[in-house]
Amino acid sequence: MIPCTKTGCHRWFRNKSGLTQHVNVYHPVLPSVNISVPVEQCQESSAGEEHSQVLPDGYGDSGNPLDDPSNSNPLAEYVGPGDRYYRNYHPNLTGRPCDSLGNFLPAGHPAEPLTDMQPDDWSPYSSRLEFELADFLFTRSQMSAANINELLNLWNASLLSTGGQPIFRDSGEMYKTIDSTPLGDVQWEKFSTSYTGERPTENVPPWMNDTYDIWFRSPKEVIRNMLSRPDFSDAIDYRPFREYESATDSRQWEDFMSGDWAWKQADTISRDPATHGSTFVPIILGSDKTTVSVATGQNDYYPLYLSIGNIRNKVRRAHRNGVILIAFLAIPHMDKEHASTDAFRRFRRQLFHSSLAYILHDLMPGMTEPIVMRFGDGHYRRVIFGLGPYIADYEEQVLLACIVRGWCVKCLAMRQALDTDALYRSREHAEALIEEFDLKNLRDEYGIIGDIIPFTSGFPRADIYELIAPDILHQIIKGTFKDHLVEWVESYLKAMHGTAKANAILDDIDRRIAAVAPFTGLRRFPEGRHFKQWTGNDSKALMKVYLPAIEGHVPVEIVRTFRALLEFTYLVRRNVITEETLVTIEDVINCFHKHREIFRKSGTVQTFSLPRQHAMKHYPDLICLFGVPNGLCTSITESKHIDAVKDPYRRTNRNKPLGQMLIINQRLDKLAASRRDFSRRGMLEGSCLTATMQLFSTRAHSNTSEAPGLNRCNEDTDEAVDCPTSIEAHVELARTPRTYLITLSKLAAELNLQHLPTILEEFLLQQLDAYDNCDSDLPEWPTYGNKITVVNAAAALFYAPSDISGIGGMRREYIRSCHSWQNGAPRYDCAFVNTDSGLKGMYGLDIVRILAFFSFVSQSKRYPCAVVRWFDRVGDKPDTDTGMWIVRPAFTAQRRPSIGIIHVDTLYRAAHLIPLYATRPVSRNLKPHHSYDSFTAFYINKFIDHHAFSLLSDSY
Repeated sequence: MIPCTKTGCHRWFRNKSGLTQHVNVYHPVLPSVNISVPVEQCQESSAGEEHSQVLPDGYGDSGNPLDDPSNSNPLAEYVGPGDRYYRNYHPNLTGRPCDSLGNFLPAGHPAEPLTDMQPDDWSPYSSRLEFELADFLFTRSQMSAANINELLNLWNASLLSTGGQPIFRDSGEMYKTIDSTPLGDVQWEKFSTSYTGERPTENVPPWMNDTYDIWFRSPKEVIRNMLSRPDFSDAIDYRPFREYESATDSRQWEDFMSGDWAWKQADTISRDPATHGSTFVPIILGSDKTTVSVATGQNDYYPLYLSIGNIRNKVRRAHRNGVILIAFLAIPHMDKEHASTDAFRRFRRQLFHSSLAYILHDLMPGMTEPIVMRFGDGHYRRVIFGLGPYIADYEEQVLLACIVRGWCVKCLAMRQALDTDALYRSREHAEALIEEFDLKNLRDEYGIIGDIIPFTSGFPRADIYELIAPDILHQIIKGTFKDHLVEWVESYLKAMHGTAKANAILDDIDRRIAAVAPFTGLRRFPEGRHFKQWTGNDSKALMKVYLPAIEGHVPVEIVRTFRALLEFTYLVRRNVITEETLVTIEDVINCFHKHREIFRKSGTVQTFSLPRQHAMKHYPDLICLFGVPNGLCTSITESKHIDAVKDPYRRTNRNKPLGQMLIINQRLDKLAASRRDFSRRGMLEGSCLTATMQLFSTRAHSNTSEAPGLNRCNEDTDEAVDCPTSIEAHVELARTPRTYLITLSKLAAELNLQHLPTILEEFLLQQLDAYDNCDSDLPEWPTYGNKITVVNAAAALFYAPSDISGIGGMRREYIRSCHSWQNGAPRYDCAFVNTDSGLKGMYGLDIVRILAFFSFVSQSKRYPCAVVRWFDRVGDKPDTDTGMWIVRPAFTAQRRPSIGIIHVDTLYRAAHLIPLYATRPVSRNLKPHHSYDSFTAFYINKFIDHHAFSLLSDSY
């Protein structure tokens, strides 16, 4: 569905033509305005008053605010290179800088320096070496106090003979230095609560007498620290906005502040003129129980995390402390006798909500009256808080919304018929129902637990039903895919073929999965799907390879069901979602609903009223409200569990570990804040060794040069790269010690390609064609040195913001070609090659398998190259059932494999191929490194990652 973007208009349309007709009739655009989608009005008209568009003072002759550079607060601005996009910004909550007292500053007024500390002031550390050592031991190595003491004893003993001074005497001195850091210092606090209701006269359950401790940090101070971070200053949105493509006026959604929810909140807040010019700061929360150790007993923790909607999704997802631990909630435990009682369940729910309300209470004043906070760009701004989306899995969502399990937390659809159309839930409607009906009717007819007060009830503008965020991980990946469809396939096969034959088919599916060729970052399934505990990463990995594995064993309707779900998952996971993408999402939802009927018709399932599957229906609306879902997924909070809960727990002595975990988290925050401060002041450039050498060189007035770094790549995994978004893709030979010099003839013998020298000469002639128009004399036949340098990998750097990437959206992966990968079998990866940059997707790309990477010198110029085997596309469009392109190994007219040499500049990135298994059973002896040599046709796996999906989806 596509919304009308006019303020106050709540119409939705199934397609762009309906929206266009509506805008032309009800929101006409004056022809004098260049931007055809009208900017929102600065002032609201009175109810029922008809008005025409009035151009404010300061607009140019064209009516475009961009024409007048003196307009300090235009309603619309072009963004990005080439003016391809423009934004309409909210006219009232504008994030205007002010002084520390809240007085607005004139436009262009410079910010005050963030600190007056000198670039050589390492306080509270005495030197860079002292800070780097503390950070290395505590943050990176996570060394225990006993081991730190042992290391320092050895180090200090080595200094005695030279008269040197120890850096730290022991771990206690190091901890004291870290604790004295004022940066990032938000103290942990505690409050206690207990049951205060009616008690039985005898046999009082233990939980009624227990006291429950909740540890927390002031969310206001955590937000103050987050806003003041200089490294966030270029990745923060100060104003709600709506973004459009300039050429088509088509709207698109990306970061949180681009959604309609932030804009509507700003409309409500700005009814008070005193808030104008302020910055709206939405509070994003997330909670989820986690277990740190099963073997040593019940060790469950209930962390609560906080982020803000102003920071962009790439920061929240890039593990840059954009999500902060602010509390450990209480977990009441009870024996089975009392755990199932209504009284205990009611107390447990209310304890959760009351704890949240208390933790967040210091934000309440700032939700109605602006408070002044300093931002990372050095400016002060007035800030208005608001409770924003809550990140949670379904079980947590039920608890938050005070809903009966099995009902939808977003709409009023009946539990037995979730996919019927229904109105959205709302706070006002729920409160009216609670006043009208008794508790039993509320539960049975509306799924509402009416005797619990949600934590949002005391906060302005907070509707818990609206604030429940979409959850790709649990609703789609672990829920609909793994728990539903994968299990349904097994049940279907048993229903159709009987248990014995079904098990044989399932074993073959497992062998297909296990035989998939390796790929950077792809989890291996050596035994197929059969392992006890599934993680989110396991489910994500299985999604990438499952579809080709079941083809041939199940009907085409099941294949298309999986394809629809996979495409939905990858579409909603995109970094930018356009109106066109929303229409495509609606289409794949309809395809999914259509093709999944085979499971009901076959008797595999009786109903599709499953809350996690039903949640797919709400994604288009939630995207319009909150921006793209990848910035609000539980995968963000689950990954935070490792740093904030599980690793700190492992560092404790297990004796009352929570107190130790709080201290560990506080020290980690202080060290991270110190590193950011020292980096901002330019004090951490180069390595500690080179900086120390430079210092001594300066003191000695010598010319000692810096020691060069090793600058070696990590070839084990792909990685996020924090660098500017300056290129779409670039490939170069990896800088690695695994290189060797050989002759071309020896390489030809290793590859069993005796005509390799001829191929190289043809390659050189092609390269020299670029110089045909040059005046320099060239030899008639190219020459090259006898020795060539062979390397085992090439590094591909490309823009992949929808995958795990740096804050600039860049990602690096390694394309490998080696005789032995990790001391095991050979590995020769496949890759995309640019063959026609003027065509989109696969129409401008080809597939090759890399047989060797090497470089050589000819006429004083070095050529980085690859020996490749070419593949041919099968057909001119993807397969209709799987949606994936099919390729076959190419052959010459003499039926010899088509071999060539290409420049690495023509490579785009790695490609992953999966065989077309059809009905052919897979041998138990087939290994992953055999995959590319054992089959004659392959799918190009567009589900291997989100970048590949977007790249290959551009073809049709």
